[in-house]
Amino acid sequence: TFYLIIIATLMMPISSEDIKNLNTSWPLPKNKKPIILIGAGGIVNDAHLPAYKKSGFEAQGIYDPIKEKAEKLAEEYKIKQVFSNINDAILDNNVVYDIAVPPSELLSVVKKLPNNSVALLQKPMGNSLEEAKEIKNIVKEKSITAAVNLQLKFSPMMLAVRDAIDKKFIGEITELEICLSVGTPWHLWPFLKDLNNVEVPLHSIHYIDWIRSVLGEPKSVYCKSVKHPNHLSLSDCRSSIILDYGEKIRCCLSLNHTHNTEFHGLKHSHAYARLEGQNGAAYIKFGLLLNYPKGEPEEVEISSRGVEWTKVNNVGSWFPDAFIGTMSNLQRFAVGEDEKLLHSIDDSYNTMTVVYACLKSNSEPGTPI
Repeated sequence: TFYLIIIATLMMPISSEDIKNLNTSWPLPKNKKPIILIGAGGIVNDAHLPAYKKSGFEAQGIYDPIKEKAEKLAEEYKIKQVFSNINDAILDNNVVYDIAVPPSELLSVVKKLPNNSVALLQKPMGNSLEEAKEIKNIVKEKSITAAVNLQLKFSPMMLAVRDAIDKKFIGEITELEICLSVGTPWHLWPFLKDLNNVEVPLHSIHYIDWIRSVLGEPKSVYCKSVKHPNHLSLSDCRSSIILDYGEKIRCCLSLNHTHNTEFHGLKHSHAYARLEGQNGAAYIKFGLLLNYPKGEPEEVEISSRGVEWTKVNNVGSWFPDAFIGTMSNLQRFAVGEDEKLLHSIDDSYNTMTVVYACLKSNSEPGTPI
């Protein structure tokens, strides 16, 4: 009977309306907890606070070592309290701590968190795999309910793709490809010039995390990240990555962040993910990355079981909409409204192991000719 149900489900006809109306949002918590922000950098201004304003979360307080930055955001977003030091900011167990600091500062902030608190940590999990492991251990020792803000899988476009996968619109996956040729404004994040690795741990980590949520753990990785003459202050800014999922799945990433749109324009700039399976296919346009931070509209198109390519409705934008999902899942999980924390510390640590496997591969020579 079980197998008959599965076969019947696979044979059920679908329509373009089924594709148009795939799920694109994560449910909000019934009772939203107020948020204390640690950090007032660009990502807080561009994504965290716009997401919370849009979804009705209250940003109750904010701290940044440069107090003027915190005061500016507090005025713009009507945040009640600006803290003068971090110890004053981290005292309350009835809030959620949104820790948006550079990776080199994350461990020291996590050490200060109260026992039994709730926290959303910026990605990546520290400056090394060893720091990630230490963060994971501290979270467990202090009984902190914590997640890492790996938010691509919470974006409306990827929630739609997840729904399509769950409904068997794609079927057994045979292809997963991510391709970028964009002009990323690296100057917006000045701390990057001090890092030994940039592209994979700060950007491609999102794709690696999403791919893991779709395909599971890769068997091995191949990675090469390189510099660019116009961005010599960065250790790297372009990557080619292959994730090994055996002989039946091709999974690759081609990531160029140095397409000079001032010279060439946007005509052939592109940013997309592509999935193919035995039942259907999906094409995801990362509109945000085209002319970032202004961006273009995101798009998800799916073709399945004879239904021609159809656009999904209400796919919103990666920034800020995905940040609504990361905070919602964390708050709902903390009070038992969600059974699973998709971006848990343990799952995020597994993403970090793949990231550092990529960095190890990048440091090793290829097969000589």
